[in-house]
Parts: sequence; structure tokens; C-alpha cells
Amino acid sequence: MKRAWIKKVLSVGVATVMCVGMLAGCGSTEKTESASSSESSDAEDGGSSDGQITLKFVTKIPEDNRQKCMKEIIASFEESHPNIKIEQTAYGDEEIKDKLKVLLGGDDKPDIYFTWSGERLQGYIDEDLAVDLTKYLDDDAEWKDNFNQSMLETCNKEGSYYAVPWDYSSKVFFYNKEVFDACGITTAPTTWDEFLADCEIIKNAGYTPIAIGNQYPWVVCHWITTLNQKLVPADVLEANYNGENADFSDPGYAQALNMLKELLDKGYINSDVNSCTYEMSQSMVLEGKAGMIYDETQIMSKYDENAFGTFDFPEIEGEAGEAGYVTGGPDLYCVNTSCEYPDEAVEFLKYLTSVEAQQKIVKDIQFMPVVDGAATEETATANAISIINKNQEAPGVAEWLDCVLNQTVANEYLVACQEIFNGTSAEDLMQSISDVASGEY
Repeated sequence: MKRAWIKKVLSVGVATVMCVGMLAGCGSTEKTESASSSESSDAEDGGSSDGQITLKFVTKIPEDNRQKCMKEIIASFEESHPNIKIEQTAYGDEEIKDKLKVLLGGDDKPDIYFTWSGERLQGYIDEDLAVDLTKYLDDDAEWKDNFNQSMLETCNKEGSYYAVPWDYSSKVFFYNKEVFDACGITTAPTTWDEFLADCEIIKNAGYTPIAIGNQYPWVVCHWITTLNQKLVPADVLEANYNGENADFSDPGYAQALNMLKELLDKGYINSDVNSCTYEMSQSMVLEGKAGMIYDETQIMSKYDENAFGTFDFPEIEGEAGEAGYVTGGPDLYCVNTSCEYPDEAVEFLKYLTSVEAQQKIVKDIQFMPVVDGAATEETATANAISIINKNQEAPGVAEWLDCVLNQTVANEYLVACQEIFNGTSAEDLMQSISDVASGEY
């Protein structure tokens, strides 16, 4: 089965198109029907004798500021939908990967749950754990059309939509302005050669040029996502990623790994790269010990735009891949097929993706919106709007490598993202990935 891995970027969010009436939710007739149906359900099934239902909601935002924002959105929804209670549980990036498997296979199943796009979503579809939402989207053209269509299309599997996007994240370099000023760097690099030259200057000035916390190897996997897209021909990349070709022998793959190893060998990244945590690498840049970090726009609120600037991943001249693509992808929500109240669950998804709720996540936690009209000068920082505008102009999106690949193959690639720093050759690592892919495709 062929699965597309590149999505063309459409409008992201600085337009002022408003989605009228989304926040109001469904009309009184639907509320009455929901209450009536829930009266006949047992309390343990999410219903109650007074007609109120409870929807169990699993998210990936346990941080205090993000929880505050989500709880306020939930409270607003519950106020306008008094017959529906949202019971939220939040987990971190790593914890949720295993926790969801346990929850979805157990008795305490969530009604609405988070997932990434690509093969992670496909896995839930294959296990019949995601409701087909196509009818809901087709019946509400205003809702469907106001999405950033490139992000919505990550939810489309063989013509049907099994999730909706809630936010998205892309990758940029954040740099410490004080460090760059101290090193006399006045212009951000635009090519790889300029990038390496700046790294040498920063190192010679006594700073770590680039902070990388690769204890969890998805961090370097994001680097490889970007480098593969720039170094490997697009047709080869697509065939490898979607399972048509299990041979990852194109030299661009090994080159991508070797470019990361070169950064370590030259002293341009911290020597404890594989034991350093992601949070420690952020602290290195925030405290002025390191010059820059390749980080997610979803983390933008950590970097005060008065003290930190941004620049795109430098282009690599003369290579076989595609230039200018955005590395990133959306966060999605699915409705579980075991959900007793899918209509009400979809109503909550509409609320989460309304212009008003999306404006709140932009303003309060600087998340990238997935609907038009959410990012404005009133809701978004100058840095955020600049990044959104660049994303609008980009020719396409390269989705996270560990999401688009078959998960067994992705796991082998994650091993390579650490082993390249331990002395294993890039060619041997790519051969191992090809061997695993041959058994999966």
C-alpha cells in the first residue's frame, strides 16, 4: 500500500477568515438527543441518570502552562455544553507512546486520544481503533474548509479521514543573540558552509556551537528527517518511506548520518550528545553556554524573542534532494471506535479546532494553529508570524521520519541516530535499516 509522505503546504493561519459559529457547538436538538440517549446508559459507560455524559480525553501536553490553556478550553466547552463533561489525562512525549497502547487495549479506554501522523495513525486505523470522521467533515464544509488542508490531509488514509489536526510543529534554529553578538556573528547562516564557518567561530570563542540532547534519539531523528530530504532524490525517498523499496542504499542517507558525526568530531556539538537530555540541551542555549539549537516551534515560548532569534536549516548546495521544505507535522486527535458518544466527541473536536480555541493556543502557549484566522498580530508573536509566513511559502512538508516510516523500521533508524555517535559506520547502519525494512515491506 502506497502512503504519501510529503504534503504540499497550503495557508497556515495569518489570514483573517473566521469560522462563524464553531464555538457555539451543536444546536439544542442535538443536545437533547445526546441527553436522551445517555439516560439509558450505565454510569460506567460514560452516561448518568441525569443525562450528563463523560468523555475520556488523552492528551500530550502535561506541562503546567499548556495544561492551564487546555483546561480553560475544556471549561469553556463544558459551559456551552452542560450535558458533556471532559475528563482529561495528559502524558509526556515518551510516556504516551507506551501508555496509549495499554489504555487502548484495556478496560479504561479513552474516547478521544492523541496521535502523531503517518504510520502511527495508520497503526490505530489497522487495529480498528479510530472512527472514520469523513462524514462529519463532509457534513460541515465550513469546519473542513477552514483547516490548513496540508495538515488535514495527513489524516486522510485511502480517501477517509480518521483524525483531525489540532496544532502543528516545525523545526527552526533558535540562537542566543548574546552569544552571536559576542562572537561577532551579525547574519544568520543560509548555507551549510556558512553554518560550519559560524560553528568554528563560536567554538573558538569558548562556547558550544550547537546543543543536542539525544538521550531520546527522536531529537537527532529530526535532524536526519531534514538532511534526508535535502540529500536524497525525492522519488527514492518516497519509495523508501512508503514501503515500495526496502533498499536504503542511496548515498545521501549515509551522508546525512556522517554530517551529524562530523559536527561531533569537530567539536561543534556537546560531547555527551547521547546522554544529554533534551531539556539539558535547551538549558545550554537559554543560559548562554551554547549558541544554538534545532528545536520545535511548539517550544517557542521558551525562547524570548528579545533574547533569541531564529533561522531556517541551512541549504546544502548541489545535492540531490529538494530545497526549502519544512520539517514537521501536526498533532492529531482520534475518536476511539469504542466511544459510546461519537457525535459528542466530534463536537468537542470542532470546539478544539474552532478559530476562538485556536487563537487561544496561539496566544497562550505559542502553538502553531491549523485553521485560518488564528494567528494575528493580536495573538501571535513576531517570531511566530514570521515562521508561519515562511511555512506558507515553502514548497512542501517533510513529516517526522519516525512517524512516516513503518514503526519497526523507524525503531531501527532511531538506533542509528545514536550509534552514529558511537563509532558505527553510517554505511553499516543504513545496511541494518535496509535489512529490517526487507523483512517488513
